[in-house]
Amino acid sequence: MIYFQLFLTFFKIGLFSFGGGYAILAMINQEVVLKNAWITHSQFMDIVAISQMTPGPIAINAATFIGYQKGGFVGSVLSTLGVISPSLIIMTLITLTYIKLKNQPWFKNIFKKLRLLSLGLIAAALIMVAGDAFRDLFSVLVFTASFIASWKFKLNPFYLLIGAAIVGIAFG
Repeated sequence: MIYFQLFLTFFKIGLFSFGGGYAILAMINQEVVLKNAWITHSQFMDIVAISQMTPGPIAINAATFIGYQKGGFVGSVLSTLGVISPSLIIMTLITLTYIKLKNQPWFKNIFKKLRLLSLGLIAAALIMVAGDAFRDLFSVLVFTASFIASWKFKLNPFYLLIGAAIVGIAFG
C-alpha cells in the first residue's frame, strides 16, 4: 500500500506544482511532512540539502530520497516516476498542440499566468527554508559572502559549496 501512496502523492505533487524544484518544495513539505508524516521537518531539510548537492533536479532527487526512505528501492523508483509522469504527460500534450496554438492570445496568456504562479511558489519555498538556513549571524555571513562571490565574481556554485563547507567546518 505504501508504494501506491508514494506514487500517488508524488504524482499529485508533480501535477499541481509549476516552476521547478524550489517552487515544488513547499508542496513536498505539505504532503510528506505535514499531511502524511512520513518524515520529520528536520529530515526534510536534510533531504533538501542533499538534493541540492546531488546532480539532477531537486524535486526528483527529493522524491527519490523520500521514496527510498519509506519504501526502499521500489519506493524510490515509484516516487520518482510519480513526480515526473505529470510533466511528461503535460509536455507531450502541449508539444502536440503548440504549433496550432502558438499564435493564439489566450494561449500566450496562460504562460504569463504560470510565471506568476511560479514566482509565488518560489517565494513560499524561500520563506520556508530561510528560517532553518539562517540560524545565526555566522550562517547569514556565509550566505552573504557566497552570494556576493557568485554575483560579482561569477564563481562556480560547486566551489562556493565546497568553500562554505570548509568555512562551516573550520569556524562553525
